Amino acid sequence: MRSRVTVAIYYLAVFAAGLAITAACREAAEPVREYAVKGQVLSIGSPRSDGRREVSLKQEDIPGFMPAMTMAYFVKRAQLLEEMTPGDLIKATLVLNGSEMYLDPIVKTGHAALPPDAKPVRVMEVMQPGDEVPDDALKDQDGATRRLSDWHGQAVAVTFVYTRCPMPDFCPLMDRRFADLQRAIREDRSLAGRAHLVSISFDPAYDTPEVIAAHARARGADPHIWSYLTGSREAIEHLTSRFGVSLITEGDASQPITHNLRTAIVDPRGRLVKIYSGNEWTADGLLRNLRDANAS
Repeated sequence: MRSRVTVAIYYLAVFAAGLAITAACREAAEPVREYAVKGQVLSIGSPRSDGRREVSLKQEDIPGFMPAMTMAYFVKRAQLLEEMTPGDLIKATLVLNGSEMYLDPIVKTGHAALPPDAKPVRVMEVMQPGDEVPDDALKDQDGATRRLSDWHGQAVAVTFVYTRCPMPDFCPLMDRRFADLQRAIREDRSLAGRAHLVSISFDPAYDTPEVIAAHARARGADPHIWSYLTGSREAIEHLTSRFGVSLITEGDASQPITHNLRTAIVDPRGRLVKIYSGNEWTADGLLRNLRDANAS
């Protein structure tokens, strides 16, 4: 799963454990987290108006956080990059602080020729709490056209999966937790008709409405509470980019997709409340988020 990249990498500004919370949620701030990063510099961006610079890395696995892939990060102390050039080998600390994600420090450990298939990527600005979520046309498991705005008036939990995912702690875990959420929503009268779950496939070439329908049935998804969606490549690319889902497809289309996990809460007005990265959220926690979003 680490060979030539054949599909664009959709990386956005944060891969953090969660975006900054809204004032309405009033939750405790998440602790600062740090991860060791090793990789090779592919490109270095020019200084921005705020003093930050971007660096694109072909990085190794970050155990417990993300697989090896090409990623872009901000560097707040731009002087850390002054003596570096593409091809440099580095080790660094990835800092996750609320909605911020950046590298500090960065240390050069060597230099090597760039791989012939090296494709630098750029940091893109991800949605922030309060932003209106995208409203691209998609298809549900019945083949009906659906948009996230169809659930205005309800709090919505959105996650991104694909039906062929072989990693038990990735998409299958998201399915299991959404199944737990569905049961909890059924049992909570205060959420009747006021909460919806949406699983969006980022593999539309394979995950047709027929495929996601079978997948949804196998997981007991009640379309009144939990919808599986697919769509055109263009719509999926736009949604994954705005929610911060990063994808790498290696080899042909039958190969597994390297990806991160992103699960979001959307308020009844269609505005982002928060985004969780990874699989460290719980069904109980998301249930509280849905209640709070309805109350805001």
